[in-house]
Amino acid sequence: MQYEIALTYSEPLLRYAVLRFWWRVVGLRFLLVFVSLIVSFALLLRNGDTSWVVGFLGTVIALGFTFIVALYFVHYRNSIRKFRALSNRQTTLVVSEASLAMSSGAGSTTLPWSSVAEVWQFAQCWLLLFSKAQFATLPLATISLEAREFILERVRAAGGKIG
Repeated sequence: MQYEIALTYSEPLLRYAVLRFWWRVVGLRFLLVFVSLIVSFALLLRNGDTSWVVGFLGTVIALGFTFIVALYFVHYRNSIRKFRALSNRQTTLVVSEASLAMSSGAGSTTLPWSSVAEVWQFAQCWLLLFSKAQFATLPLATISLEAREFILERVRAAGGKIG
């Protein structure tokens, strides 16, 4: 069985996808810990503490902030750069029993299903994760329910997770 699907991308869709990726990576737990560190830091400063602990805590907060901001902007810029390289804002996705292939005016790639570590499902798109930091966005508007089920089945059969 094989499906050939025309995928259409837009900047709002890519912002949506990157924001969903960012939230799944950062998550509520990280933000709660981050806020508690900031509150602790502020209380220590308010009480006049100038020990190395306060300096260390300030450094951790600065690095944490840099991480969460950079995570979003690096992925967003990369997605927009690739989007702007598409001449007609479309990519062709071909899924078969053995592989998935994506092609556009910017290039093409064919990957075995085993390269998809996980699928994150959202209302407007799916993210196919190849590693913890690398993903492809599949806009769902033109993917039939049958093709979606096929993709999930192939990912599961290759050992990937569905989330």
